[in-house]
Amino acid sequence: MLTWGDVRRWDPAAIGRVADALNDGCTRIIAANDDVGAMSRFTGWTGEAATTASIRGESLISTLERLVAEASAVRRGAHEVQIALDRIVAFVPETDELAYRSGLAIGPGGELSVSVALPDQARVLAELADRIEQGLRRAADVDADFAAILGRALRGEITDQDGGTLAQAADAGAARSGLSIIGPPENGSPGDNKAWWASLSDTAKVALLQENPGLVGNLDGIPAVDRDAANRAVLAREIARLRGDPKLQGLEAIERRLARSEPQAFLLGLDTSGDGKAIVSAGNPDTAANVATYVPGTGSELAKIGGDLDRSDKMWAAATTSGSPSTAVITWLGYDAPNEITDAASDEYADGGKAALAGFQDGLRETHQGPPSHNTVLGHSYGTTVVGYAAVDGGLAADELVFVASPGVGAHDVGDLHLDGVNQAEIGKHVHATVAEHDMINLANVEIAGYDPILGQDPADADFGGQVFTSAPGTDGWSGYSTEAHSEYWEDNNPALRNVGLIIAGKPAS
Repeated sequence: MLTWGDVRRWDPAAIGRVADALNDGCTRIIAANDDVGAMSRFTGWTGEAATTASIRGESLISTLERLVAEASAVRRGAHEVQIALDRIVAFVPETDELAYRSGLAIGPGGELSVSVALPDQARVLAELADRIEQGLRRAADVDADFAAILGRALRGEITDQDGGTLAQAADAGAARSGLSIIGPPENGSPGDNKAWWASLSDTAKVALLQENPGLVGNLDGIPAVDRDAANRAVLAREIARLRGDPKLQGLEAIERRLARSEPQAFLLGLDTSGDGKAIVSAGNPDTAANVATYVPGTGSELAKIGGDLDRSDKMWAAATTSGSPSTAVITWLGYDAPNEITDAASDEYADGGKAALAGFQDGLRETHQGPPSHNTVLGHSYGTTVVGYAAVDGGLAADELVFVASPGVGAHDVGDLHLDGVNQAEIGKHVHATVAEHDMINLANVEIAGYDPILGQDPADADFGGQVFTSAPGTDGWSGYSTEAHSEYWEDNNPALRNVGLIIAGKPAS
């Protein structure tokens, strides 16, 4: 039975050296493929001796094919196990450090003892016991995975069943490395996806992230670090593939943002079909105390996502300045936005995006670690319509809604909106809105002959029942309105940005 002391001594690099040695051996054998093949072909030689030599040569080739297949399977398994061990070995010192900071110590058998009496140690003791149990279970799973791969190789169960070249035998062996992975549930909820992912060993997760990252990267309910790992692999592949495509500009903007460290960014979704979709978080939403999801509006597409990423970074900074202890602000371009202002008069884009937004928010709740985070969903322009339709349609997993420059949110007043966990009688305290005096969107919110505007009432109207916060008037223009004012809410001197930061931080705006 594995102990905490055993896992402390694990050396993932040693497994990596095994994989490298097996790879070198297979490469040398495959490089001699022509010479090996000649062993069974004796041109111009006939008779009993020639027949015996040919049979012997074919047997030798068959043996080499089996050995190459088995070695390739073990090599691939060792590589996957090394990555899985890296994850576990990093987890162990983190847990030891948590114990040390809390006046506790973890013995080689996993036993906990008190070094220095400190307040609140009972809670930390329970957390550490859970972490130790989790770490040992993960270590045992990885150990069992590698043992299964080695067992199959030793029993001769990994072969190139179809025959062929040594290179084909190597490919076949790697494909039959021994991991049996059942895919995610079809049309599963975020909770279903979370349960499926949790059921996999670390080795199986690594195999999926390497071999099929597109399967994992866009699944709600998968932890942010794992979605990020999967989508970074997809990003690299798509950057190489989409040379000359306008979407490449957006992919490169994402790549640059991921390279910056403050705050660390996570790529939670990527789809290059159509206009493209992407989900990028500034900060880890699974560990942050305050999490905001920003939904951009008309004209948003993958090629132009760089500007939206900058807005999210500004909101992260505003929330941090407002006293948020830890923050994540997510750029959620997870729907097909209207391309032109004329398209934004239709609710079909909101209808098409509301379920995806609701599922994403549910996934944030599923994967969050520790006490529940304070979650805000903020829309700008037509993005507010998507947010509103999602909240009207059943109940959005959020604590606050923020509508910036809205053409309407599909509701007559706050009573039509629903937030999971928020008392409906208190909903008006959790809905916030602003619109600049000179913003051209005001023209879309004109009530005609007693009817609500096309997409519903203006949430910044006092009669809507929400909390209206201040923004700068914006650039003046023709007849008092301008397109510039529609995009100036994130300027450094605009009180709208400061107020958004306060709301994300869980504080009242002005």
